[in-house]
Amino acid sequence: MKLKRIFQYLGVILLIVLHANSVFAYSKTGHQIISQIAMQYLDPVVRENVIKYLNGTSIEESGIWMDEMRSNHEYDYMKPWHYINIERGDEYESGKTENIISELEKTIQELGDKQNLSNEQVKTDLLILFHLIGDLHQPLHVGYGADRGGNTLQVNFVGHNSNLHKVWDDEIIQNQNITLASCLQFGTTLSDSILSSIKQYNLINWMEESRAILKEVYNFEGHQIDETYAANMKPVIEKELVYAGIRLASILETYFNTSSFKLEPVLLKDTIEISPKDAIIHIGEIVKVCGLVYGGKAFAKITLINMGAAYPDSPFSIAIFDKNIFKYKPEEYLNEKTICVTGLLKLYNGKAEIVVSDERQIVLK
Repeated sequence: MKLKRIFQYLGVILLIVLHANSVFAYSKTGHQIISQIAMQYLDPVVRENVIKYLNGTSIEESGIWMDEMRSNHEYDYMKPWHYINIERGDEYESGKTENIISELEKTIQELGDKQNLSNEQVKTDLLILFHLIGDLHQPLHVGYGADRGGNTLQVNFVGHNSNLHKVWDDEIIQNQNITLASCLQFGTTLSDSILSSIKQYNLINWMEESRAILKEVYNFEGHQIDETYAANMKPVIEKELVYAGIRLASILETYFNTSSFKLEPVLLKDTIEISPKDAIIHIGEIVKVCGLVYGGKAFAKITLINMGAAYPDSPFSIAIFDKNIFKYKPEEYLNEKTICVTGLLKLYNGKAEIVVSDERQIVLK
């Protein structure tokens, strides 16, 4: 069935359901709209796989989980992931800071290797993906540091005090009654060729599309934003919500299109053995990295073990998202020991890394 027909079909069904039961009330956020758009036209097998990994977390909750965690200081390390600041006239530079692009790249890369992750880590990656794809399509999340993405730009929005970021995050959505149904209706106007183009994976291009809207975002007089501005921005926001939903679904289709779950980690006896300093030239290969551990650190959601040298000069690291798989504290027990770790070598922030999801991947030498 053509995607355009799917949008039309869903639009009709949802209009009926929403009218009868108010399933998706106007108070729902843009993130929830994006999650619903993505999920409701996914292939049934993919949708089932994603729901299984979410393990009881609803689609609506998945879209807003990262925002809800802002009040929990254990998740403070995630705060830089919601945005990137690029001043007027500047261009994106990879590897400079932790930001929405670097975290999406890492998360999507991990989902490509989900057979070597715990189910809990796959779930966390999904929650991050659901949210950050939405943030990427809100222009002020890829805006200017001078006003902190519109957060410090005070405005009067249709008679009450606010800030530009909040107006774009939610207030126009509420004021203009932007809903799942209205977004799906917008989707029916997209041709199959446009839909295909929208799905072409390129995070930098997606970011630049959002930044191109900033000229319209700041197109108001003084600090007054009126109904006319909001009405003019309604189709812009609906377009961004739909594009985000389509792109989220496209990524999910890529990484969750099989029914296989939680495969055993690869522990092949004939895997080549390499040193930590040589790991960088074997990215994408399943190898055994052997060497001395130079300390490690346990964070709220990840434990990192350095090999080959102490941080920040270590050429290779082990990433552990679920340290409960060990009978010991790996950051303490493995320190100053010579070990071998087996797994798929990945590149993260310019360095080689293996994600460990099974205690058997690490052995003392």
